[in-house]
Formats: sequence, structure tokens, C-alpha cells
Amino acid sequence: MPDTLGVGIIGLHMGAGQLRQIINVPGLKVVAICDLDEDLVKGLQQELDIPFGTTNYEELCAHEDVDIVSVATPDYLHLEMAEAAFASGKHVMMEKPLARTVDECRRMIDAQRAAGTKLMTAHVARFYDVFQMIKRWTQDGTLGETYNLYTSYIHNYETIPGFNRWRFDPELRHQLIGGGCHALDLARWIGGEVAEVSCYANHFNIPQLQTDDHFNINVKFESGAVGIVVGSFGCAHPYNIDLHVWGTRGSVIATNTTPTAKVCLRTIDRHKWMELPAGAAPKGLAAEFQVLANAIRNDEEPDSDGVSGARTVALGWAAIESSQGGRPVVPRKDF
Repeated sequence: MPDTLGVGIIGLHMGAGQLRQIINVPGLKVVAICDLDEDLVKGLQQELDIPFGTTNYEELCAHEDVDIVSVATPDYLHLEMAEAAFASGKHVMMEKPLARTVDECRRMIDAQRAAGTKLMTAHVARFYDVFQMIKRWTQDGTLGETYNLYTSYIHNYETIPGFNRWRFDPELRHQLIGGGCHALDLARWIGGEVAEVSCYANHFNIPQLQTDDHFNINVKFESGAVGIVVGSFGCAHPYNIDLHVWGTRGSVIATNTTPTAKVCLRTIDRHKWMELPAGAAPKGLAAEFQVLANAIRNDEEPDSDGVSGARTVALGWAAIESSQGGRPVVPRKDF
């Protein structure tokens, strides 16, 4: 195993954030970048002294110095790029969602297993400081046993349809899968696997969008806990990801956009909130890559691996099916 793992990044609009956060991380070196915009590739190569640049993702996947391929492209390109990376024996960091559909997730995992390499889903919400703190509190007894939670992903897409308006094309992206997966994955990460979902949805705010643009999802976890997940994509509301957790010993309310969190503990005063610093670290893109690098070096499955990413996609599609059929749905977990 080399001391330094070479990283190749495909997609330099979303991937530029990864590039700038991991460029100085010990044990990782960005050795190749790829984008259809040749001027963007050349500019970043020159600015950051990156050895190899290309507009052909297959060339990057086949490059001998690349150990990890990061796919930071639109959802509909994820599967074909992952398959190219696995065919070249590479590890893959896949931007969320893992893929558009349950079937695409299954095909990607099959390709990864055939290659014998690692696959990690880049669910960045798991790496915000405040959400990491809450995760620890659910594990170390601070909050006791979780019995209820609320997560939401609120992001108005009216003016950001993306290249060729891909975000508004239901064949290329579903809003709940592509954006709402942040809240769905946080719910799974905190609450555990989901036994059943029941969802109501509507379409009031983005006429050109061909799917519903608001989802209220009731979740029943295998642990017995319950929860609510909200995905809203056209509302008059600032961007925000919320996480509220109720436990038998305490409760916490936090978001990824405010500097403090509120916590109420039975051991102190069950009637009063305390405000705590929530941490000011930016998106944990570097931390994601460190998790994958450690998994590669230790031959372990990373947190938020391909199976976990697929189960989050499956949860989203179960919610969509419920909203359309008017009945509870059991999400697929057999990956």
C-alpha cells in the first residue's frame, strides 16, 4: 500500500470544493482532474499544480497514478463513471446520491464487488461538526435511547436547474433522491434502518418541474423509533438541513447553518434549553476522503459505503411510491 493515495476527480463544478479541501491532506494527492470544460481543467491544473488533466473520464479512470476516483458529476452519470473506475480496479468516492434508482445502485455495487475495491457514498451531512456531535450523543448515552427524530432538507431549486436543465428532467434526477437524500440519510444514520415509510407530497412552487416539489415522510424505524423527514425544493425559505433528536434522557435541535445548537437534558433541567457552540467547520469533504483512505489501508468497509448509500436511495423511492399509491411502503434493503 503506497504512503500516498492518488486521487482523480471527475466533474470540477461540484468537484472543485473537494479539490480545494483535500489538496493538502496528508496521505492523499490529487493527481488527475477531468471536466468537459477544457479551460477549467487547464486553469485548475496550472493553479494547483495537478499533473494530469483531461476531458475524457475514461482516461482518468485508467490513469496508473489514480487510486481513488471521485465522481462529482450529475446523478445520471454516476453509474457509467463508477463502472469505468471499477473496470480499471479503482476505489470510488461517489457524490450523493449513489445513483438515480435502486436498480442503478445494485449494478454499481455488483461492479464494485467484482472489482474487489472500495465504494463510499459522499453523504457530506454526516461530516458537519454539529451532526457528528449529535451522533456521538446518541451512542454515548447523553441523549439516552432515541425514540423520535426530525430531519429536513430545504433548498429552493427554482433558479438552479443545472446544465441543460438536468435537475428538472425526471429521467435525469428526482428532487427527493438527488437533494432530499441529505435528510433521508441523516435519518438512517441516527435512527437506524427503516421498517416502513408513509409519505404525502404536493406540487405548488416549480411549475416546470415534472415531479412533486414538497414531501412529508413519516418513518418507522426497526428500533421502534419514529420520525419525520421533510424534503422541500421550491419554498420561500433559506437553504437549511435540520436535525432534531428526542431521546429518553434528552433532546437536541440543530441545523447546519447556525453557530449554536439547543440541548435539553433531564439530568440538568428537563424544562430548559441550553445553547451550545455547534462548530464552524465547513463541509467535511476532507474528512470524507480520510475515512475512505483509512478503509482502503485497513481493508475495511467505510462508513457510508455503497450498501448504505443504496439503502438511502431505496428509502427515497419507497417514499415516492407511498406518496403516489397512498399506502405505507417497506423500503428495499437487500443490496
